[in-house]
Amino acid sequence: MKNKKQLDLQVIIASGPKDLGRAVLGFAFGVSAVVSNIRVKVILTLDGVAWIVKNEPAARKSVNGFSPISEYMSILTKNGAAISVCSTCANNACITRQKAKKRYAKLPSAGLSELVLATCNDRVSTVVF
Repeated sequence: MKNKKQLDLQVIIASGPKDLGRAVLGFAFGVSAVVSNIRVKVILTLDGVAWIVKNEPAARKSVNGFSPISEYMSILTKNGAAISVCSTCANNACITRQKAKKRYAKLPSAGLSELVLATCNDRVSTVVF
């Protein structure tokens, strides 16, 4: 039986396919935390919203020995990590492809105010990739 998860971590991923290494590192960081029994919330924003497109080609690429983002997304969700999409990006140009808009509707959104309150009031550690 797993211990109850302790602590909190917000991982904000603003990097998309053009900065694959940085995005992969963010997902790997989140996976390392969630398998270490830390509650994790991943927020996709700016170019990072590209990772909600199911067949994004870059999500299947390995980088310098790190697993592909598609594998990390699976590990995160199977281990109870929350994945959200920036509410501003959902309504603006950040999500331009129809597939992304359709998939976004299935994910909760997160606004900057929510992230700031969690960081400041709840002392949730936050990292940005």
